[in-house]
Formats: sequence, structure tokens, C-alpha cells
Amino acid sequence: MLTRATDNGKYKIDFSLKSVPVMSRFVPREEEMQKLRQLFQSKRQETGRRRVVVVIYGLGGIGKTQLAVEFAREHQRMFSAIFWLDGSSETNLKQSFVDMMQRLPQDELTANGVETPTHSVIDIDVAVQECLRWLSLSSNYDWLLIIDNVDRDHQDQDDSLSYNVKGYFPPADHGSILITSRLASLQRYGSGVKVGTVTAEQARVILENNAGRDVEGESIFTFTNMVQSLTDVK
Repeated sequence: MLTRATDNGKYKIDFSLKSVPVMSRFVPREEEMQKLRQLFQSKRQETGRRRVVVVIYGLGGIGKTQLAVEFAREHQRMFSAIFWLDGSSETNLKQSFVDMMQRLPQDELTANGVETPTHSVIDIDVAVQECLRWLSLSSNYDWLLIIDNVDRDHQDQDDSLSYNVKGYFPPADHGSILITSRLASLQRYGSGVKVGTVTAEQARVILENNAGRDVEGESIFTFTNMVQSLTDVK
């Protein structure tokens, strides 16, 4: 069981699922959920306030995002604040910081940060700077930052749209970061939790979530076998 955040008062921000992609049916993954609990719990116990980074990785559409959503729901009281960022592109990630800044306490923003919400267009660079500065405050260390769908790696020189997600980590060495990605290589930033093997029932729910309709036997069997063959590749 994760321990409750020790300083929820000053930096407490109400939990919200606004703009978070939630499927109609959750695919239960107790094994992976337990790994997430253990990683965040053990790392926080071992390192105290030092930053913890965990990467959920696996095939597209396999349930990484929903696992992160359920983890946040289940453990929302263990963090002073939880923020959801869209990491599918650098542009989307920066826009997520704009939305995030609007949730921050106004008295914790700098003059530039307080001024921009009064304008019809918020300066994206100011929003990124304000959010990273707020997350870096020395007494603000119990937050969780979820960066979803980081499927581009700046080390891939053939991808002109790739970016370095680490460049958007707060500079202070505290807090918790959870990344979802198709890329196992992003484990270099922290610990990894692989989302792979599926049962027939899990395959049914995944297919129905993605198709938006009921599916039957043959499709489930084919999908289950496909996932098993792909995830068995080292």
C-alpha cells in the first residue's frame, strides 16, 4: 500500500480526469498494477524525496494508458497533485502544460504566470516554464506527473518529429513521473513495467474498446495469438 502524501495542504490540487482518455471498460491487469505499486512504494522508501520515474511500455492499444489511469484513480490520495500530459508530440505536450498551469494556485505563480491567464492566448513557453518551476519548489515533492503516449525517441535520427521527453522533466530531483510508451528504450529514464501478455477475456475487452463494438470468437483468438507472438520477441 502506498503511503499517503505527507504535505497535501499547500500544494493540494483536486484530482481530475478532464481531458484524460478513458475507455468504457477497463482491462484488469493486477500483475502490472502490483508492479507499479511496488516500484513507487519501494523507490520512495529507499530514496526519500528523490525523483521516481516509471515507464509503462508495450504495443499500441494494449492498455498502457488505461493502466496509468487506474493507477492514478486508485492512488490519488497518495499524491498532493496528479497531472496528465499528452506526450504524443512535442506540440501536444507543450499545450498540456498550458492546461496544467491553469490548475496551479495563482499565488504560487510568478508575475508572468499570473498575467498570462488574463490574456486570450496563453504563451506556451511561459506555461512550460511556470509548471516546471512550480513542480521544482523544494517543499512541493509529492506530485505525480503522467506523460502519456511518448512514442517518439529523440535518439531516432530518422524521425524529424521526435523530441527529448527528459527535457520536460522538472529540474529538481523529487516527485514522481509515470510515462506510457511503445518504446522499451525509454526505460533508460527509470524503471519499466511491460504490458504484454493477455488472456482471452482481456483480448475481448481491448478489441471492443478499440473497435467500439462487440467482437466474437475468431477475432479474439487471432488477436490474442498476435499479441503473444509480438510480445515474446526479445
